[in-house]
Amino acid sequence: MAYLPLIIGYLIIFLTPYFGLWQKIFKKIDANPKHAFIPFYNFIIVLKRCNQPWYWVFFLLFPGAQFYMWASINVTLIRKFGLFSTKDTLLGILFPYPVFWKIAKDEKLKSVPPTNWDIAKQVDNRNLSDHIALFFALPIVGNILVYIFTIAGFSQKQKGKKSLVKEWGDAIIFALIAASVIRTYIFEPFQIPTGSMEKTQLVGDHLFVEKITYGPRVPMTPFSYPIFHNMVPFLNIKSYSEIQKIPYTRLPGFRFVERNDITVFNFPAGDTAIFDPRMPNGLIAHNYHQILKDEALFICLYNERKSLDYFEAHYEHYLNKARKRFVKKQKVYHFGGENGLDHIPTKGIITRPVDKKENYIKRAVAIAGDEIEIIDKELYINGKLAHQPDSMMYSYVLKDSMYYRFNMANFDRDTRAKNKYIRLDAYYKSNFDRNYHQLSATMDGEVVMSLTKNHYNKIKDRYPNLKPYSKEKGYYRKALEKNSKYAFVTFSYCPVFPNDKQYNWTEDNFGPLKIPKKGDVVKLTHQTLPIYKRIIHAYEKHDLEEKSDGIYIDGKKTDTYTIEMNYYWLMGDNRNNSLDSRFWGFVPEDHVVGRAAFIWMSVDERGYFGGVRWDRIFKKIK
Repeated sequence: MAYLPLIIGYLIIFLTPYFGLWQKIFKKIDANPKHAFIPFYNFIIVLKRCNQPWYWVFFLLFPGAQFYMWASINVTLIRKFGLFSTKDTLLGILFPYPVFWKIAKDEKLKSVPPTNWDIAKQVDNRNLSDHIALFFALPIVGNILVYIFTIAGFSQKQKGKKSLVKEWGDAIIFALIAASVIRTYIFEPFQIPTGSMEKTQLVGDHLFVEKITYGPRVPMTPFSYPIFHNMVPFLNIKSYSEIQKIPYTRLPGFRFVERNDITVFNFPAGDTAIFDPRMPNGLIAHNYHQILKDEALFICLYNERKSLDYFEAHYEHYLNKARKRFVKKQKVYHFGGENGLDHIPTKGIITRPVDKKENYIKRAVAIAGDEIEIIDKELYINGKLAHQPDSMMYSYVLKDSMYYRFNMANFDRDTRAKNKYIRLDAYYKSNFDRNYHQLSATMDGEVVMSLTKNHYNKIKDRYPNLKPYSKEKGYYRKALEKNSKYAFVTFSYCPVFPNDKQYNWTEDNFGPLKIPKKGDVVKLTHQTLPIYKRIIHAYEKHDLEEKSDGIYIDGKKTDTYTIEMNYYWLMGDNRNNSLDSRFWGFVPEDHVVGRAAFIWMSVDERGYFGGVRWDRIFKKIK
């Protein structure tokens, strides 16, 4: 049963009063023992008897918050009987039944009055257990902050008030539970990390992503720390556990994704990722599958000095070689650095469930059933020119101008290079409103920049060498065959979806391609399989094999496949500086997080002190 883990989770909560002998405990708190058998009403009684808000019981219904609330109620009931030991507190959080049985059967254990916070002995008796509860609410950090505030003298005790540890513990636990529900089911904050949506969305924009319109997605890995998406900063450890997994389930919404919605989604290619020590920035535009292919290409072309044709003839051999080298050396090569090559030390491979993949934001330009085609950067949907936001960016090449590469890490030692960079940066900023680091290069080394059409039309007469630029079909293969000085611009093997040598598409000239729709029956051949491969084995979880005599799905030979989910095509408004569906393909409906609603804060590179973009605050996203 796919929902068995979810059912077990609710059964644990539902049966706790029965297994915990609450009917006997209710007698000790002046409650009707029969009420201990009424689901959820029994928790309401406990909350009332323990002087806690009764409506907290509703948090028991939400996957992702239910066990926080369950543990909190259990500990509250245990403390009602004066049990504050480390053992009792840990059991109350993790497995409360032994403590409940002790309370039910021990006649000496009676309900005690609330802690008198002015009596030092009573406070001392519970101090350690309060620290334990605080640790579970905000591990280490909460305890350290309390300690700092205490020695700094900011925690002067007021008569009748709780201790600082208790105050922090209660506040943080409730905040975590409330934040978990709000973040999962209503609103989630999101920050624009790259310029892929420029100028619609700017780097430094802080958004709220609302989940009501599309319907909230029930968390697939509910055991997680709600403040962090998938990793705990600095510690670089997972913020979630896969002890309980829930199949894709979405609560009812008003509608689902429509064309041109700005949508937040989980990065489809992020199921396997390189554990990059530069996290979280090291995971931006991070595609392990492409990195592995490029590593294989690097070994063949640059280490062994073989040809591109030789690489393709021995593709699987070099792919396996790249895997083994990565496992052994724990690093990958890429173009960058002083001599054109650099390497990134890593910490191995991590795998992620759907809801813990990195969050991306793009515009949903096509929905399930649409056919897309890109001709010289212009997007066509079902044969018609697609919507073009006024702020959409296009590529332009400045003929007869050369792009110079700089090793930023060596600027302190290379004053001449630094001064040259500053001069070039000032020139392109004043003439084209582009910083030098926002530029790129053609295969021949000419400068490429991103501009809106309106901006280009205003300045094109002043700069006759500034021309529209797009990559023709077959561009990437030509770049690799040419192996020019500026090959670093295109050092990637089949980077454009479906990432197969049978297709010569580029991000500027792409398709036609139909977006799969639930129920579509697609023909499977050696040529079409690259388009549907990840749908079959990665998104819809079927065993897939391509053998000499045909294609096998779940052990059965077939030449067709029925699509089980709707898929979407998402692209950035900054078309020439966006790693989007053109590079990694379709976005499954179960990866959709929500709709970008409005900007609540926006800051530029200067930060909060002087860099706030006041005109963007509380701006609705269109």
